[in-house]
Amino acid sequence: MNKISIFIIIPILLSACKESLPPVDFGKPGTILLSHTAANISTSDLPDPEYRGILIEDLTGVRCVACPGAAKAAKSVKDAQANNEVVILGLYTEGPLSLATPHTGSEDMRTSSAQLIGTNIFDFSNQLPGGGVNRRIFDGEPDLNIPFATWANQAKKFENEESIVNISIEKGQKDDSTMIFNCTVIFTEEPSNPPFLTLLLLEDGIVAPQTYEGGVDSSYVHSHVVRDNITPYNGMPLKVTNGGDITKGSQVQVEWQVQIPSFINVSNASLAAFVNYNSAENKEVIQCTEIKLK
Repeated sequence: MNKISIFIIIPILLSACKESLPPVDFGKPGTILLSHTAANISTSDLPDPEYRGILIEDLTGVRCVACPGAAKAAKSVKDAQANNEVVILGLYTEGPLSLATPHTGSEDMRTSSAQLIGTNIFDFSNQLPGGGVNRRIFDGEPDLNIPFATWANQAKKFENEESIVNISIEKGQKDDSTMIFNCTVIFTEEPSNPPFLTLLLLEDGIVAPQTYEGGVDSSYVHSHVVRDNITPYNGMPLKVTNGGDITKGSQVQVEWQVQIPSFINVSNASLAAFVNYNSAENKEVIQCTEIKLK
């Protein structure tokens, strides 16, 4: 399902006036949260729920012999899905140095956000490859970090499942290097935990050496590479501006102004957006989507 759309919201559908929070500078150069508005949609006017997205997080490194196998496993999940959108995050961690250090003269794809996700969400202990599916702890697994050989079977558990939240994104160009992203989330059911929104910039088609079982492939093409974070790595809280909780019918819109870093090839870049929980007991991703920047 293509979720790139321009929203036309008829005022009479909203049972409460929109409330707005002021612009926020997160201290990240070139990134400003321009607006954060909330409203409530009556139950009778709620849109149909979308299929639930599947987020595959692939903790990886360019000197990791087994990591190309994990990348293939993630791609196979994406290729197999007909209805559920699959978003892959290639998370190039900062450690361990023996597996993550770039080959001499090559692109450095490591990010602090990848390291934070690996450490604080997956507790990967600098072991590569790693990752998981929708940040769920599955039956028989002790934690979120699961072998990549199991990703396909775990992803099937979400097939044709409806999500409790819809995500759509509008994009616009302010100038040659700055984009505007307007993300709208509508909850068709009540979330079980306070929800967060995470936005990350990805890039495909990066050619850089990759160690594999046969040696080093100097022409390896890296895909879905997480290049930068717009929100904090674990998301920004989605708020109802009067201090209440997100409930069924809550609609939240956030608008960002983002200067795209010069090291990103915009022609090959995309924006990944997902709604996740962020409690100690539950970090599950409940919806995700991705749009191309060009």
